[in-house]
Amino acid sequence: MARRHRIIVQVLPFSAGAHAGMGGSLKLMEFADAPPLCFIEGMDTGKLMDDPAKIARHNLTFSLLQAAALPPQDSLAFIEAVAQAYEHEEQHP
Repeated sequence: MARRHRIIVQVLPFSAGAHAGMGGSLKLMEFADAPPLCFIEGMDTGKLMDDPAKIARHNLTFSLLQAAALPPQDSLAFIEAVAQAYEHEEQHP
């Protein structure tokens, strides 16, 4: 999908250290006919938010994660290298 430019993938490797998204997953949702929403998820919890201030804060978090992540081409190369190493290990235990 990434090679066909259907999605954009960016990897934030462990070597980047601590980052703004360590608290859990984040889903930002925008709609043509409704206000934006944000869904945050952590261990044993999930919360849907519609408060504009909180959504703005989570948009900033997403922007910080994008800035810290590898660029899309480097991310794809990283994923392919890890997959190749994994495949090699599977064939030669």
